Amino acid sequence: MLFADAPVSGGAMGAEAGTLAILFGGSEAAFTAIEQPFRLMGSELVHCGPVGKGTAFKLARNMLHFISYTATDEALRLAEAASLSLQDLGRVVRHTDAITGGAGAVMHRDNARNLTEDDPWWDIFQLPLGLAGKDLGHALEMAERLGVDVPMARYAQANIGAALGYPTGYRAPDAKPDRVG
Repeated sequence: MLFADAPVSGGAMGAEAGTLAILFGGSEAAFTAIEQPFRLMGSELVHCGPVGKGTAFKLARNMLHFISYTATDEALRLAEAASLSLQDLGRVVRHTDAITGGAGAVMHRDNARNLTEDDPWWDIFQLPLGLAGKDLGHALEMAERLGVDVPMARYAQANIGAALGYPTGYRAPDAKPDRVG
């Protein structure tokens, strides 16, 4: 008898389209036994490790998802206080996340240890780190001026370097993009 856990991600839309992400935890033998039937339901099948790892994977994925909802709420409240169109903001976020990869863009690394200067990601993340410092600073100033409480943004400003993998206390050089975009 083979045992496994295989939570899914992708919601009702993914289930209807057969494009779910299926997060499989179990032995290689169990994975081989279910792989083909599961591919009928999902387009992203990940063998996460032994039994229980599929669920752990799903919890980490959903933690990111629901924290992003909280951050989104702050952005929406700030935009509303600034008399901006929330529909336009949503459209721009979806558009630019499709280009840049959104939060998933920083998830190409294969570990969560601090970067070192010889790591290729060190240079890659310099621009986003500098831009985050500048843009979060301006957003926090605007939030204060408009009386909008944005604790997630304050946390992000204080921790963006660590979130990108830089050592504690590292500060990026001033953000100066070398190209428009």
